[in-house]
Amino acid sequence: MTRDQTARWLRDLPARSALKLSNQRHVRLWLGNRHEEALHRHRPAVPGLSAVDAALVDTLDKQGVCVTTLDRLGLPGSQALLEQAGALAEAFAGEAHAQCRAGKDFIIVPPADIVRNPEIFRWGLQDRLLDIAEAYIGLPVAYDGVAINYTVADGRAISTRKWHRDWEDRRMLKVAVYLHDVDAEGGPFQQIARPGTPQSDRDGFNYDLADDVALERMLGARLDRDIHSCEGPRGTVVFCDTARLFHRGKPATRRDRAALFYSYFANPPRHPFLCERTGLARRDITEMARTLPRRQRDAALWRRRLSLLLRLIPPAGL
Repeated sequence: MTRDQTARWLRDLPARSALKLSNQRHVRLWLGNRHEEALHRHRPAVPGLSAVDAALVDTLDKQGVCVTTLDRLGLPGSQALLEQAGALAEAFAGEAHAQCRAGKDFIIVPPADIVRNPEIFRWGLQDRLLDIAEAYIGLPVAYDGVAINYTVADGRAISTRKWHRDWEDRRMLKVAVYLHDVDAEGGPFQQIARPGTPQSDRDGFNYDLADDVALERMLGARLDRDIHSCEGPRGTVVFCDTARLFHRGKPATRRDRAALFYSYFANPPRHPFLCERTGLARRDITEMARTLPRRQRDAALWRRRLSLLLRLIPPAGL
């Protein structure tokens, strides 16, 4: 193990230990009972949706993924979002290629660029998006912010370009917005609409990266029949549950792909020590949310609902 690997292992040890503890059978069952009770109590308060948004949530429930566009959604500020975030991705392209050549696996536009453009962060806190997330998750939602992921077209199947499930919560919602045209060779988001190995409070939570061969051993043959490959032009929007089902960014081979990824989960989530994946500093989130309405502040500042013990566990690194 190299010095850097040792440092990362030590940094992530509290979070890994907390995950292991929360996966002990008696703890799992206790957490599961509390979660079911919370869902039951909150059910009357889940916001009503338009027919369009209700159909979106229904598709998420059945398939785990739903594809639309910014134009069809019609959310305020979407054109400015596309232009601002697209400009940041374009300006970062050279640095992204340099980081790729240096061997970095997971590349994002610097979070400081988003802090200097807070409208990008705040776009994800619109009531309509929070309503969709709450209706899907069944509880008040936490907003884990936004990152601009940059995938260099090097063809490597590494990191999040391998099949995996996210580890923040039992179910969660991500909203991806493509900043490039994305075809089969441009690294589309892909999700498998096939039940995976059990992942629940009853069965425990296990997180592994898998290639096609390993995934077929787990889920069965002919996975191609159930892969949703989300291709589309700039401005395509992908709603997806990345905790419940296996997914990946398909390795890009001919064209780079930049995309915004907004993240939502229950407030509080099952694994708060495995959240905060955007790289945004807590103080910056507090400042960007400071003047927003209470619902938006509560979602962005979700850590305030955690117990003191859970707040003391540092989050695992990116």
